[in-house]
Amino acid sequence: MMNSNQKMDYENINGVTLSLKVDTPNGATNSRLFTISYKSKPNKSSWPKASLFLAILFNMIAIFYIRISLTAIVVIIVVLSFLVFFWITHSVQSEILLVIPTVGIQSSVKYVYGREDHFVPWSSVDDVIINEVIKMNRVLYFLTVLVKTSNQESESLKLMPLFKYTKPRLAMLEIIYSELQRLLTETHCPEPEKAAGDMG
Repeated sequence: MMNSNQKMDYENINGVTLSLKVDTPNGATNSRLFTISYKSKPNKSSWPKASLFLAILFNMIAIFYIRISLTAIVVIIVVLSFLVFFWITHSVQSEILLVIPTVGIQSSVKYVYGREDHFVPWSSVDDVIINEVIKMNRVLYFLTVLVKTSNQESESLKLMPLFKYTKPRLAMLEIIYSELQRLLTETHCPEPEKAAGDMG
């Protein structure tokens, strides 16, 4: 079992250093708050910035030195604005997992501007697994929550992968997995009650 308020550093699958922080929110001994964030700026973020800068530079040169119609200038400005907006809203800073037994699991993605939350009630959580995914010539591991979904005809399971953007390595996922399994086991298998005749 991992102590609360601990912080560890690992590399993700791309070699970028991640920081894993485990907290106990509001003194609730059974709850856990897992935060995975970039310890330093990811190397890949320099490419979008450089591409954006070069795109603006070349378009400014084209506007001043080449005769372009007003329509083309408007299109260029709209495309550049979309690129800036996309970079601001889709650059992930950290991913957070809040686990409160008997209440639910909330997964959050924090962007440069804003955040996205996804909540699953505890009654819908069936299990937590580490899923193996083969992508191109690489084997990736994802911590995945099995969520029960029911319709009128039958009940099925839906996969909800966690930490999709930070992409931590297996060692970091195993730490979070063991804590989640412990919390699931404690709530699904409560301690046996004392027999009524044992009193006195």
